[in-house]
Amino acid sequence: MQLSGGADQVDEPVSILIVEDQDMVAEAFRRVINGEDDFSVVGVVGSVHDAVQSARLLHPRVVVMDYGLPDGTGAEATKQIKAEQPDIEVVMLTGLSSGAILGEALEAGCSGFLPKEASFGELVAAIRTVIAGRVQVPQDLMIALVAHLRPHPSVLGSDLTPREAEVLHLLATGQSTTEIATQLFVSIHTVRNHIANILTKLQANSRLEAVAVAVQHGLVEMHADPGEGLA
Repeated sequence: MQLSGGADQVDEPVSILIVEDQDMVAEAFRRVINGEDDFSVVGVVGSVHDAVQSARLLHPRVVVMDYGLPDGTGAEATKQIKAEQPDIEVVMLTGLSSGAILGEALEAGCSGFLPKEASFGELVAAIRTVIAGRVQVPQDLMIALVAHLRPHPSVLGSDLTPREAEVLHLLATGQSTTEIATQLFVSIHTVRNHIANILTKLQANSRLEAVAVAVQHGLVEMHADPGEGLA
């Protein structure tokens, strides 16, 4: 286990913990991520146990998490990490073939997904996406997620305020926290409060799960344009 650094400060790069049990892959991720001026890898570990312990010690802003680990799954690690530190964003590395795995990771609190065969550029983009608070999911992936979500009450979302419903729609179109604040002429703090309320009312652990639940209940729709929002 390789650990370094400490807690984030305002002016420091975004701290990132890599959880990947294949040494060559982990080293490649570390080099690419550290190549970004505003990113800093604070730890590289390869198990569920070490992921949870390292997150507790290092308080990273983002965890890049492999799904298949020697002592369990990335979903199990994510659930434990998010229970202690809900503000940590987790990008899950997994295949797109199993909707059940995607659903498990989603409900654990994962903020985004990335196929293992994705390019390094896509990895960096995925990290930036979750940091910005964006929810951008391919339509086929969202369909797989919705199909494997746990059942929710049919009235879920009925208590959303008009403003919360508006924020939810903007999240579903892939807008960031800052973009939503600008469009609605409110502060970023206000947007974050609305999103916190949305997560509570939709019984979701992340913005991504909130949007998936909203799709499941017909609160938002998937778009046909593959370059936009949920499409």
